[in-house]
Order: sequence, then C-alpha cells, then structure tokens
Amino acid sequence: MKIIIAEKSSVAKSIAAIVSANNKKDGYIEGNGYAVTWAFGHLVGLAMPEHYGIEGFKRENLPILPKEFKLLPSQVKESKEYKNDPGVMKQLKVIKELFNLGDEII
Repeated sequence: MKIIIAEKSSVAKSIAAIVSANNKKDGYIEGNGYAVTWAFGHLVGLAMPEHYGIEGFKRENLPILPKEFKLLPSQVKESKEYKNDPGVMKQLKVIKELFNLGDEII
C-alpha cells in the first residue's frame, strides 16, 4: 500500500479523490492501494529551553545551540502546565501505524 501524507485534511480529501481512495477511516482515507492521511497545524515542534535545562530567556544563555535538538508533540496549556495535545497524539499514532503498513510513503 502507498501512504500519502498531506498538510491538512482538506488537501488529503482532494488527493484521495484523485487516487480513488474513498473509504473514510479515523484519521485517514483508504482505497485503491492507497491510504491518505494528514497533519493539522504543527504536529511536532522544537522543545523549549527548559527541556535542555535552561531556565528562561537570558542573554547569557543565547544562542541556545544544543548538541541534539529535541522534537515534541504540539502542546496545549492545561492550568499552568503544558501537555501533549490529545488530538495531535491520536493523529501521530494513525500516521505511525500507516507508515508501518506501507510499502511507499509519499
């Protein structure tokens, strides 16, 4: 199966129509040997300075150039904390499962 990932769901719907994938699933559309899925907004982003042990934006800490950059799922603020966005986590799981099933990723 060929897996196509689009920027957003509306683009995925258009691509699915072109490749004749008509079977709507939770987080993707499949059919005719294709599965078309999508991102929405930014699914992942660079970690904030505190994830590298740097507190706040102080002049003496700049530039922040870690040896290895960390990527985190998009976050949402709950109370005073940031947590992984549940919708993003669900879509990342769909994408991972499809990538594991596919022969090609487009």
